Amino acid sequence: MNLALKITSYLSIILALFLIYTLIDESQGNISVSDISFLPLLIFIVVVSNAVFALLLLIGKKKPQREFLILQIFIIIPTSLLLYQILFNSTVSCT
Repeated sequence: MNLALKITSYLSIILALFLIYTLIDESQGNISVSDISFLPLLIFIVVVSNAVFALLLLIGKKKPQREFLILQIFIIIPTSLLLYQILFNSTVSCT
């Protein structure tokens, strides 16, 4: 279980960093905070908080738990699909 937690934690951090990069790349234009929709903002907060918990797990500040592994898997799968749509479908956007 420890190996699976490490793999999903690294994957969570990579996906969160990639989502942050994509969001910053798309918001380079003249965009205000009010232009961002609620649902993408909520997804962004969930993904970043998952990455923070994963980082805490990797540095040893948080004890490994099976529930955290299940939560990470449920966050990683839709995030991966979202990033795939953003990369390969030009009509999908973070904002």
